[in-house]
Amino acid sequence: MSPRRRLLVVDDEAEILELLRLTFHDFDVETALNAEAALDLLRTKCFDALITDVRMPGGSGLNLVDQAATLRPGTAVIVMTGHHQDTTSDARVARWLLKPFSVTAIRATVLDVLEGR
Repeated sequence: MSPRRRLLVVDDEAEILELLRLTFHDFDVETALNAEAALDLLRTKCFDALITDVRMPGGSGLNLVDQAATLRPGTAVIVMTGHHQDTTSDARVARWLLKPFSVTAIRATVLDVLEGR
């Protein structure tokens, strides 16, 4: 039996975190309400994928992506945003996902990114 995949989800909305925790019930999911808490987790743990919002109080998701690339370069990054103008080309980001999204879409996106490595 292969180990469960590890997923870190970062968003300032607790409802989004809980939705994604339920959506990825077959993963080991850790959540963070802000970039600082996510960095604390990235310093001590490895994840297969990081899903982060762009705009959060206390720190940008894109700054988190920069720091995650240094701390954990093998982690796949998926960025969620409610603002189309945030979806610029960025080699560190495997996929951009516009909010609102369906649980089917985000699950398919994560699985596709993880299978595509």
